[in-house]
Amino acid sequence: MKRPYLILIPAFFILYSCHHDVVQLVDGPKFSVNKGKKEVIDFSDPTNAGASSVGVTAALNGPAFAAPASAAGFGRKLEPEPATEDLPRSYKTRKFLTNASDLAYDLFVIPGNIVKYNPGDTSYEFKTLKAIIKGNKEPVATTVNDGILYSAKINSNTSFNGSYLIGGLSCSKDEIMELNIQDAAKSSVPDSLIDVDQIKRIAESLPADQRKNYFYVKSVTLTLIDNRKYAEGKFDASINSCFVTAGGKTYTSNEKFQREKTISVFLVSLDNLISAPN
Repeated sequence: MKRPYLILIPAFFILYSCHHDVVQLVDGPKFSVNKGKKEVIDFSDPTNAGASSVGVTAALNGPAFAAPASAAGFGRKLEPEPATEDLPRSYKTRKFLTNASDLAYDLFVIPGNIVKYNPGDTSYEFKTLKAIIKGNKEPVATTVNDGILYSAKINSNTSFNGSYLIGGLSCSKDEIMELNIQDAAKSSVPDSLIDVDQIKRIAESLPADQRKNYFYVKSVTLTLIDNRKYAEGKFDASINSCFVTAGGKTYTSNEKFQREKTISVFLVSLDNLISAPN
């Protein structure tokens, strides 16, 4: 069965990966990270590429890709006033792909490739057409169990409202938005399978002043953002809607939950990778 969360991989990539063992650097597809409205952290530095790892054990056909459980339910009960909480620090330091739909790659075979950071336009470019993994193995792809990162309601004054951290979702001053953010799946290269010797050979072939801009994609994480907006209104028990209160005002919604997807990458600089002790 076709996995609906994949970005399809072109045939030439598959053929190349299956029939070539020699890794050559090429000018591949470009992508951007963290473009758009920022929160309070400057993510433009490519060395700020960290992302916290989340333990995962389930198979890829798990329940993570089902529709939101509360998508169809509405009640007349007035809910407690929402408290705006901050996103986890580990989530805010991730590098999010902002134009993933433009990539002709299978999301879960991106790990293991080398990418180059272009300071001029702050984009990244794939420099390999196959993952650099020992034994030509594939990255390990799994679903994330208990991947809830954030569950709260935000307003227009929330620092990350409209930012790439929540896929550009935003609410106006007369709205409140309910957010449920969870990691759904992850693909990564285990440390034991990183072909450091091959990477060293590639790094040695690069100009010394350019090597700092080359990175190894250690992992990719798919995150789901379930969201629903509430508009300012009056409480009416005769209307089959959801209601919340905030700042002495009442907000109502007849919407079902909508689902957005974000993709983040964990990058390791080639310099750090080849200098790390074995």
